[in-house]
Amino acid sequence: MAEVNIRDTGRNSAKTQDVRALASRVETTNPDQEVITTNEVKVTTGTIAVTDDTNTVVTIAQPAGTVLMNLIAYPAGNIVTGGTSGNDLDFFLGTASAGVQLVAATALLDDGGAAVTWTANVPIYIIENAHGKAANQFATTGVGPKGGPATTEAIVIAGALYSAAARSIYATLRPIGADLATAATTVTYIAQFQEL
Repeated sequence: MAEVNIRDTGRNSAKTQDVRALASRVETTNPDQEVITTNEVKVTTGTIAVTDDTNTVVTIAQPAGTVLMNLIAYPAGNIVTGGTSGNDLDFFLGTASAGVQLVAATALLDDGGAAVTWTANVPIYIIENAHGKAANQFATTGVGPKGGPATTEAIVIAGALYSAAARSIYATLRPIGADLATAATTVTYIAQFQEL
């Protein structure tokens, strides 16, 4: 396709013929097709609590008329569980602080008797295309990213990710069973919303 040259008429306006040529290329074969808008919000936690049963909560602002399509998280440093069965790092997502309305408490690092590590700067899609994840989806030996947690529980969407009104959603991390072995770091979340 040849380039369209938009020429000046000499009166600081474009030539009609050039504008028509450009407009003819913008038309779509599907007149019902429309452009959608996505919004991205990035938030970082304070230092993750290593102490058992202590919540680290961040607030994410969801724009009105959007669905949460993707929720990506990555730690600035390694996060390691205690190494005894049940020493997990749980994740949950709600519409109230430390709430579970959108994703119930789920072991993001599922310690079955061996320490589980989430390596620094390894992003994981907790929610992808408005869907949860199967158990162990982040394992390096599976389809997960190199350095993702070896064992995780299934992430199940529990509530509507769409909201007609603007709202706050709250992402929570909580060590359970025992203190974390390593966690003196932060976690950054990237939430991607799509307008409907």
